[in-house]
Amino acid sequence: MMNSKDGKNSAVDIQSELYDESNSQNSYIDNEDIADEKNIASDELTTSDGERLQPGPPPRLNFWDNSLKDLRFTICKQLVINLFLLGFMCFTVLCIYWGASYHRDKFIHKVNILAVFQDDDGNSPLSRLAYEILDNYTSTVKGNWKVYNQSEFMNHYHLTDSSQVNQKIFEIIHHEDYWFSLNIKENATRNLISSLTDNNSSNIFDSTEYFEVGYESGRDPTNLKSAILPISQAFQSVYKKLYPATVLSPIINSVNISDTEPEKLISASSMDFTFSDWRPFTDAVILTPLQVGSIYTLILTVVQFALWGKVHGMVSQKLKIPQLIVYRILISVVTLFFLSLFFCTISAIFQVDFTMAFGRGGFVVYWMSTWLVMLAVGGANENVITLIVAYGTEYLAFWLLTWIILNISVTFFPMALDSNFYRYGYAMPIHNAVDIYKVIFLNLSKHKMGRNYGILVAWVVLNWTLLPLFMKISGAKMQKNAKEQMEQSLVLAKKMGRI
Repeated sequence: MMNSKDGKNSAVDIQSELYDESNSQNSYIDNEDIADEKNIASDELTTSDGERLQPGPPPRLNFWDNSLKDLRFTICKQLVINLFLLGFMCFTVLCIYWGASYHRDKFIHKVNILAVFQDDDGNSPLSRLAYEILDNYTSTVKGNWKVYNQSEFMNHYHLTDSSQVNQKIFEIIHHEDYWFSLNIKENATRNLISSLTDNNSSNIFDSTEYFEVGYESGRDPTNLKSAILPISQAFQSVYKKLYPATVLSPIINSVNISDTEPEKLISASSMDFTFSDWRPFTDAVILTPLQVGSIYTLILTVVQFALWGKVHGMVSQKLKIPQLIVYRILISVVTLFFLSLFFCTISAIFQVDFTMAFGRGGFVVYWMSTWLVMLAVGGANENVITLIVAYGTEYLAFWLLTWIILNISVTFFPMALDSNFYRYGYAMPIHNAVDIYKVIFLNLSKHKMGRNYGILVAWVVLNWTLLPLFMKISGAKMQKNAKEQMEQSLVLAKKMGRI
């Protein structure tokens, strides 16, 4: 019989053997794992010829290392190309913007101005002085003046009563046939003489009642008063200078004014015009949607297209071409519908008045118009960017800057003061958009809105028509790029001995 001491020793021996066996098995397993990892590492770092490859990234070298000769040539070549492209952009596209405000005086003769001399049907001393200034002071009083006496004006516009003349002048300026009007009203000379000969102290001649310059600053809030209205101010300056000797002195010499009050003589000697702004620009916040805001409508269409880029790429690999085209158009229409609402709401937040021309429906007109504008400029952006993505994304900024300048150069500056080159602006989406916005915000004439909307719709139709062609060209180019990239990868793999 085994005693307790022997039993205890036997248990210890068995436990020790089990522990040694377990360690031996674990050691065997660990050694196998290490060997496998070494073999894997050896496979990864060894070519088929047994040549070991250098693991990790390539070493960084000195710029003038002989092995970087090709890289230095590439850098120099790209520098020349980039400078050429940047210079080309500056001396072509940017020059269009600078040129829109260059040598305005050279084109001032293109500014159409209406003059109507009603006083004594153009035969009074006051009217004859106006004729003389327009004939003999063309170097000072510039512009393309269309002059009528009262009877000529009534015959030309088929008026039956002289009381209709003033209203007709307003309608002509409002219709934007002329930039401003000069109106010498009826009975100006008669009332001038009457004020000097009448003993009634209340009968005082006020030239501002008979000489009126009418215009609408809302037609061009930033340029009309600074570049065009000074023509009328130049006329007024010359008229005031010649008036005392040419008109007033002969009248004084021809009538008995010995009892004339000094106040009357002073009033008769003063020659000032009334400047009537029939559609004034008074709220500076309106400049935002009329100018820089119009640029944002263009840029935002690029932003929304970029946000869809990844999804468009996935969808283009799944759908058939006809369905893909419909998908692209519908996504653009829906996205820009809400984007235009967000954009227009900003103007509402800052309390822009939408009721000037269309009452309570003004905001809806503004929203729908902006939606159409975004479809017009956004469609062009999508088509061109589709090509740029295939041929080189580095040229995206070139397109965007060019598209912006082509639009704003003919929108921010009056084409009447530019060369005929800028007449392309009548077809630009932003130019037509701003024309519509001026009607909404400033209640200008609506006569151009049909043309404005028609041009915007034409842009949308043109963009959608060209979309399949641009997608086909882009798809072919991207397939070619993928094939070339695959071939380059195979060449590199062979060079490294991977295959």
